[in-house]
Amino acid sequence: LFLNDECLMVGPPSVGGDFIGNDTPRDNFYTFAVTVAPHTQELRYGIAWGGTDWSGEPAFNWDLRSFNTQENGYMSPTVWLTHNFDYGYWINEWLALGGTVTWTSGRAHMYRYTNHTKIDTRRVDYIGFMPTVRFAWIRRGIVQVYSSLSLGAGFEIRENIYDKNIYEAFCAFDIKPLGLSVGRRFFGFIEAGYGTRGIINAGFGYRFNTKQK
Repeated sequence: LFLNDECLMVGPPSVGGDFIGNDTPRDNFYTFAVTVAPHTQELRYGIAWGGTDWSGEPAFNWDLRSFNTQENGYMSPTVWLTHNFDYGYWINEWLALGGTVTWTSGRAHMYRYTNHTKIDTRRVDYIGFMPTVRFAWIRRGIVQVYSSLSLGAGFEIRENIYDKNIYEAFCAFDIKPLGLSVGRRFFGFIEAGYGTRGIINAGFGYRFNTKQK
């Protein structure tokens, strides 16, 4: 058995052929691609739906139109979106440690009744910083099926009815029981779970290995 940075090779020893090391012939080995080799680092960007707020509930449950105090205007429905930026370091081919920065934003615009011009924008932002552990429990070629867990600190920034910013801290968490990535160096992924990183998170990433010769 032999493992290099890109593949696993197994086979019986025999005579003849090119040798790996001193006494193992390369011609008698079968190769199996490894999705992620040990010491691989990866960067991910994902767009998610359903990121949670300070109370642990999906932020989309909060309609910012409740902030409307103008009798001469109306507000648009609140638009929520979550952005996730991840870094991971694969200790081996099935376990990665890293971190996540997540940003969930809610926006609702206020318009005049008379000419429908925009008066103001109500906004709420949740920013989270979390260590993340990822476990790949199926690895087949360019396909990887995994789970992840994140836990850290979050910060809420919102405006009150007097247009003053309010800052509050909260516990940020995320669990993704099921994730799927396809690709090696460049890859796409989709995840499902619950927490600060959203209910559904999908995006793309890039892997590199500084240990490769």
